[in-house]
This record gives sequence, structure tokens and C-alpha cells, in this order.
Amino acid sequence: MSTEMEQRIAKLEQEVVDLRQEVDALKRHKQKEQSPKSFVSKPIIIGPPVEPKPKPVLESAIENVEEPKHTLEERIMWALPKVFMVILVLGVLWGLKLVSDYGYLSNGVKIILAYVLSVALTVTAYKVEIKKIGSQAITISLYGGAFIIGILTTAAGAILYEILGLYVALMIALLYIGYGIAISYFKKNEVLTTFVAFTSLLLPYLLEYMDFSPVIILGFIVVLFGALQPVIILHQQKIALYVATFFSVISISILSSVNSDNKTVFALSLLGILVMFFMSWCRMNIGEPKWKQLHAGLLFTLSSFSLLLLNLMVSNLEYSELLLLIMLGLFVGLAFYGHRHKMQEAFDVAGTLAIVTLLNILIVMNLPSDVERLLLPFSAFVGVMIAMRLRASVMKAINSFIFMITVILSYVIHEPTPFLSIDHVSLVLPLVYLVVIYLYLKRPKEELTSFETVMKELYVVDVLAVITSVYFLSYIAKIDTAYFASVNGIPHLMYIALAVLFAASLIVPEKYIGRVLSPVLGGLFLLTMLLLTLMPYNMEGIEWLNIVTRVVYIAVIVAILVDVYVNGTIAQKYKKLTEKYTDHVLSTGIVLVMITVWGLLYQLTYNQLLDGTLRIALTTITLFMTASISLWLSIIRSFRILRLTGFAILAFAIVKLVFIDLSSLDLFVRAVLFMTIGGLGLFLSNRLLKK
Repeated sequence: MSTEMEQRIAKLEQEVVDLRQEVDALKRHKQKEQSPKSFVSKPIIIGPPVEPKPKPVLESAIENVEEPKHTLEERIMWALPKVFMVILVLGVLWGLKLVSDYGYLSNGVKIILAYVLSVALTVTAYKVEIKKIGSQAITISLYGGAFIIGILTTAAGAILYEILGLYVALMIALLYIGYGIAISYFKKNEVLTTFVAFTSLLLPYLLEYMDFSPVIILGFIVVLFGALQPVIILHQQKIALYVATFFSVISISILSSVNSDNKTVFALSLLGILVMFFMSWCRMNIGEPKWKQLHAGLLFTLSSFSLLLLNLMVSNLEYSELLLLIMLGLFVGLAFYGHRHKMQEAFDVAGTLAIVTLLNILIVMNLPSDVERLLLPFSAFVGVMIAMRLRASVMKAINSFIFMITVILSYVIHEPTPFLSIDHVSLVLPLVYLVVIYLYLKRPKEELTSFETVMKELYVVDVLAVITSVYFLSYIAKIDTAYFASVNGIPHLMYIALAVLFAASLIVPEKYIGRVLSPVLGGLFLLTMLLLTLMPYNMEGIEWLNIVTRVVYIAVIVAILVDVYVNGTIAQKYKKLTEKYTDHVLSTGIVLVMITVWGLLYQLTYNQLLDGTLRIALTTITLFMTASISLWLSIIRSFRILRLTGFAILAFAIVKLVFIDLSSLDLFVRAVLFMTIGGLGLFLSNRLLKK
């Protein structure tokens, strides 16, 4: 099937060439006919206008021909030769190893055979190209296979088998690298250029093995990268540019890690690579290129990664600030170029990195540690803001991850003591950054990118609101721990903040706080309320703080119930739920209020603000009051579940009154209690019978 497809493509290409030749011949013939005859006067003929001759069908058809768009099947067909060439190379290498293991061929013979195969592939590719007996994909694969085999054979002969002399291997490797750059230039294939760049950058490790001077090795890397730039710029090979830059920077950093000397030379080589990278990037991204957000993100990623590596290289140098100043100058120059040529993405990225580099220089200048703690989260925050400004997907993901790491570290490291201190400010600033980022993300956008659409479907912005709220509550917990008597790790001040925050989230429209915040805060609110009520050790600590916490929780629950019952703001916000589950919400809420009031009574008794006998009586009265309110509300609005809840609470209250309170109360309290409950019961019975 692939052979037929290639034959059809070759035939179609030949037909297009023939058609273009015919069109050129027609155009030349037409120009000769229309050219004026010199020194010959033509008589003026008066008559009907001559209608213009119609344009030849062939010419108009050729002019309307568009570049064919390759389908997925065609792309796969073009990729198959490259895949099979790699498989062939691996097979040849394993075959030679197998032959060597059985002792049929010596190492020298294997190296010679590998070089013969490399030359044979080059000759075959040349003949196939000249005679046009194969597709262009086959030709490129053959040229590339010859390059791969040659480079790998040279490395094996010099390092593994030690057959080739090191200088001989170096000359052969340089010859193959020149061959690779040449075929990349003439064949205009980005995959080939990418692989040539990657494979050629293996040579510095051979040079390191040969104990060459680091200056020579670094010079080779810089020269190789510079030699690839004309190929990359001429054929607009952006992927090859990113790959070559990444592996060049990696090579310099690895070689720097194994050499303790000449760190300045390594840093200057890295800066030289970045200069050429910026120049090529700007040349290929002028105007309105496709995927400009992606290219801006890759520019930021490679540049920030290079800045990190530069810091590692110059960390022990005495004048590291000067090298960082050179890096700052590169970013400022890139920003100026982007502004001058209206390349907004380059300007924003370079401006961000210039700010980060400036902060980095300040950190290197042995400033106080408190200032460094302020600068690191701020630089991460600036990176996130610029990524959102550019709407660059890769840049957003990387900077967001770095920012969250700095936020976590800031919370773990810093404490709010003393209150007026840099340490406390460093703890508060991440909360401010989170709020600013959230407000920026909530701004309306005319059109969402694909990455933003996915993030919206995954509720990422809504989750950010939850993260911001959790950080705020965690900050309040630290304040509670530092300035109030938080007992057994239960911060009551944070519980109060949680209740207020939950109540506010129910009132604020969903478009401001997202769809996730209220349910999450509601779950935390219920959990903390149960902990306050059911865990006895929560009654310890500061009396007024415990009492205020319980009163706040009772007030919040009562306010929610009243709003739902009268169809207020909260009920309107969650109209679909309240119309269906109002009865359930009221029943559950009334029970929760009753339990929380019990907890308050026990707290007052524990703090010796309420007598134990009076607590028993008030507990029973609370039961009867809860049952009365439930039954009363169920009569007015005909809530069946609420009515059943009221009857159940009433039955429990009567059982408690008869079997517990009679033996626990003295005669006076018992009389007052029974008269009060009896009067309430008669009044309630009368209302129920009227209904």
C-alpha cells in the first residue's frame, strides 16, 4: 500500500512540473504576441470593441492550485521510513555485537564494516535521489541513517573498543558533523536537523574523555550551535532550535559540574548560546506566527532554566554579580527588541525574566535573609502574572507549580511572631498574591484558548478560591497558636473565621467565588461543629473564646435556617436545591441547632458559669422548644419531614423528662420544669388540633 502511495505522489509531482512548464511556455508566447512592432504604425480601426480572449483554462487552473494539505495517513507514511531506519540501525548494531560475542569478527572488522555501511547508505541515498526512484522521505532517512551509524561507530571505536586513536576519532567525528549539517541545510528536513544537533552534542563528552581543555570543548559547543543557526533560520525549524538550545545548555552544565575550574568560561559560553538563541527566536517569530503562546512559553522556560543553571555555575565565584548583570542585559535587550518590533510576547517574557534576574542579583549581593524571603515568593508571583498576561500554557503550568512550592515553604518557615516583623509580612504576602491571581483569572475574556477551556472544565479557578481560603484559615490558625491559648491543637479562632467565611460564601454570588468554595467550606463547617459538640477536650482553654465560638456557630446555623424558610438571599442563590430539599434542610438544621445549644450548656457548666441541675433542666427545655418550633413550622408550611422530626424530638424529650430528670432534679426545679413544659405542651397541642 505504501509503495502505491509513493508512486502516485511521485507521478502527481511530475504532472505538476509538466503543467508549470506548459504555463511558462504559454506566458512567453503571449508576451511575444503582445510586444509592439518597432517603427510600424498601425491603422486606427473604428468598430465594435473586441472582446478579450478568455484566459486559458490550463493557466487559470494552475493559478488556482493550492498547496495540498497532508492528511494524517500521509504524515504517517512520511514518518515510517525514519522509524524503520532507526530500527535498521539498531538491528545492525545488535547484529555486530552478536557476531562479536560468538568470535566471528574482531572489533576492528566490526568498526570497518560499520563505516562501510555508513558510506553505502550515503551513496545509495545519492543514487536514489538522482534517479528519482524513491520518495524524499526514503532519501532523507538514508542520509540520516548514514550519519547515525558514523557517529556511533566513531564513539564506539574510540571509547568502547579503543581501536581508533583519539585524535583520529575526533577528526572523523568532525567530518561526520560537517556532513550532518550539510545534509540538514540541503534537505530542509527539521527532524534531520534536530537529530543532527542532538547527536553532534555527544562529541563534547568524547573531548572530555580525551582530557581536552574546557575552553576547546566549550568553543566546539558554541561553534556547533552557531553553525546550525543558518539552517534553522533559513528553513524556519523552530523545534530544532529549541532542541539544540536545550541540549547545548545541558552539555555546558554537565561539563561544568565535572570541572571545578574555569567556571567563568562555562558561564560565558552559556551566555553566548543564549545570545544566538534569542537572535534566532526573534528572526523566526516576527509578525503573527502560529502558536505564539506556546513559543512564548518555551522561550520563558528555556531562559529561566538557563538562569537557574547560571546561578549554579557562578554560586562560588567572587564576582558572580557581573555575570548575572550580563544576563540581565540580554533580557533587557530582548525586551527592547520585542517592544521595537511589536513582539508583545517577547517583551513580556524578557521583562519578567529581567525582573527575576534583578531580584536574583539582589539575593546574591548578600542581603539580609529576611529580604531574600520576601523576594523569592514575589519573583514566583511575577512569573505567574506574566504567564497569565501572555496566556502561555507551558509557562502557566511551570510558574504555577513553582509559585505553589514557594507558598507552602513560606507558610512552613515563617511565624507571625513578633506581630510587626518581616517574618509576619512574609507569611501574609502569599495570601495577597493568591487573591490577586484569583481576581485576575476571574476577569471576563472574549475568547478562551484550548488550555483555558480545559482548565475551566476541571474547575481550576474554582479550586484556586478554595486554596486561597484554606491558606487564610491556616494563617488564622497560626495567629491563634501564637497569641491565644489553643488547646490540644484545636484553634477556636480559626473555627470562628471558618463560620464567618462559610456564611459569607453563601451570600456572595457564585460568579465571584466559583462553584466549589461553598460546598467545601460547608463540609468543613459541619465537621468543626461536630468536633466542638462531641469532643469533651474542646471545652478546655480560654472560657470566653470557647463560648463565643459556640454562639457564632449557633447564630450562623439559625441565620441559614431563617433565610431558607423565608426564601431569602441564600434560598434564591440555590433555588433549584431549596425548592426540592427545603424540608430536609430545615429538619437537619434544627437538629444541629439543638445539638450546638447542648454543647453551649455543657461548656457553661464546665466553666462553672451554670449549675449542673440547671443545665439538666435547660437541656430538657431545649428539647421541648426544638420540638415545638419544628411542629409549629411544619404546620405553617406543611413540611412532612420536619413534622416527623418534631414528633421524634418530642418523644425523646418526654422519655428524658420522666426517666432521667425526675431522679436528677430537686423538688423546686422539678416543679418549675414540669409547669413550663406542661404549659408549652398544652399550647402546642391546641395549635395542632386547630390545624
